[in-house]
Amino acid sequence: MPEQLLDAGFHGLARARRARAFHPHGLWLAGELTTVADGPLPLEEGSSRPVAARLSKGAGVPGGGPDVLGLGVRIPPRDDLERPWDLALSSSGIGVVTRCLPLPARGWGRARYSSLLPYRVAGRTVWLLAVPHGDPVSPASLARLERWTRERPLRFALMAGPARGGWRPAARLVLHTVLPVPEAGRLSFDPVLNRPSGWTLAPDWLTEIRESAYRGSREGRRAPEKPERGRQAGPVDSPGWWAGR
Repeated sequence: MPEQLLDAGFHGLARARRARAFHPHGLWLAGELTTVADGPLPLEEGSSRPVAARLSKGAGVPGGGPDVLGLGVRIPPRDDLERPWDLALSSSGIGVVTRCLPLPARGWGRARYSSLLPYRVAGRTVWLLAVPHGDPVSPASLARLERWTRERPLRFALMAGPARGGWRPAARLVLHTVLPVPEAGRLSFDPVLNRPSGWTLAPDWLTEIRESAYRGSREGRRAPEKPERGRQAGPVDSPGWWAGR
């Protein structure tokens, strides 16, 4: 019953918005993820691969107003990854408690983006955190972010950390190209379903709630969505890996 209520609630909100229930508006970008040597991720060390990403505002606060900011990343499958891996990160703190809490941020470059829930890996828990590098992009405006990205890339350090202890470098993320809206709009992030083998989001009960939210939001968005920010339709040079093809 609780799952059905969640499905219905997120379905209704997404349908009313004609967009995602949360993080309804975003900017689609392409870039590369490069893992560090001897890193903690289940990916080939020192490898680089294309990624699609979406930076978004959680409540859809207009303009540059503070909001819970989101960073979604689709890592395509390869020899070391059987299926796509979707990272869904939100602005948060970096402490033991605050890394689990979605917190409003005033600017894209000021936020710290956490997985909020940890992954359970071989009996231990691992959180992921993306930290922006370079000049801060502020305020939290999608229009300002798009103009910035057309002039210079966005850079992030992807970190991994245990329940208690320091953060460890895992990868470098560079986002540099605004994606065509019609093509990128086909991509739907689901970190519960799309994850590496042996990596499971924890705890189970909260993961089930999160999956109900994603499912309800997807079903509610089957009506035509409101347009997102990005390059308009035209010749598309996409390699077709966004959906894991």
